[in-house]
Amino acid sequence: MTIAYDKRVLVAGGAGFIGCNFLKYAVPKFPHILFTCIDKLNYASNQTIIKRLEASPNFRFIQLDLSENLELLLDFTRDITDIINFAAESCVDRSFLDPVYFTRNNILATLNLLECHRLNGNVKYFLHISTDEVYGDERDSVNEDDHLMNPTNPYSASKAAVDLIIQSYQYSYKLPITILRPNNVYGPLQYPEKIIPLTIKCLHENKPIPIHGNGTHKRRYLYVLDLVSAIEIVWRNQAVTTNEIYNVGGTDELDNISLVRLIMKVYQKPGQIQYTKDRNYNDLSYSIDTRKITSLGWRPQTSITQGLTLCKQFSDLPIEQRTLYRHIQ
Repeated sequence: MTIAYDKRVLVAGGAGFIGCNFLKYAVPKFPHILFTCIDKLNYASNQTIIKRLEASPNFRFIQLDLSENLELLLDFTRDITDIINFAAESCVDRSFLDPVYFTRNNILATLNLLECHRLNGNVKYFLHISTDEVYGDERDSVNEDDHLMNPTNPYSASKAAVDLIIQSYQYSYKLPITILRPNNVYGPLQYPEKIIPLTIKCLHENKPIPIHGNGTHKRRYLYVLDLVSAIEIVWRNQAVTTNEIYNVGGTDELDNISLVRLIMKVYQKPGQIQYTKDRNYNDLSYSIDTRKITSLGWRPQTSITQGLTLCKQFSDLPIEQRTLYRHIQ
């Protein structure tokens, strides 16, 4: 018996950190929407979460490299109504080591999805997850409608290029697309290469905690479930949000040293900080203006201390229970 779903949503890159948190929330909440996750699967993918989701009748998974298989992707998306795009390599440090791969992968993956949007008439809406790093080093709050992009590393440059390609598709083909630019996202299921999960891993393993340069670079942090709620608000209000750009950010700004010390406090574990060579270029700060998305009724609900406490609750679970965790906030 064929189920008549209200929508058929493609979640690109859904096995990654933010994507799988979104799917864990959305699949059970919206049983009348079919979610199709397409992901090539790499070192940072949450494959155990995907396997558990496959037991849900309104979820299916397809392993596919979005950057290389346009014909297959066109076939898989013929009945899709919405595309939510999380697909991207996102580790800044890795992007310095292999800028060609990052540029090729991040641009072509989204370009192929845009072609599906253009060529498949059923696709009515495209939501793209970008990053605040496209603005570059900013100490004053930047507005998404007026501020020029100024990326300073290969990762952010690839994301800025994608945002410009999206803009060209909006102008050239009149496609309905919305862009979200969140700041540093953290939470359960994040691969331990970003500063928060890496610090937690080092504390558990009694290893030195690496900090770039002198540790004074500042970042704002957004708990992953707060980003998921922003995605839901924007996605469910397409009449208002189509063809808009929204900055999405937390209110807690900390330098790296203060962040690591806060993690030690929450985890009640002392750690040794090891200062390492700084990045080729390291933005001192990102500051974004989030008034536009707050006008939709969204607010971050989780302080950095609360979010780190939730991370601790997750990491304290036995390994076999971590795929079963339910979101708490």
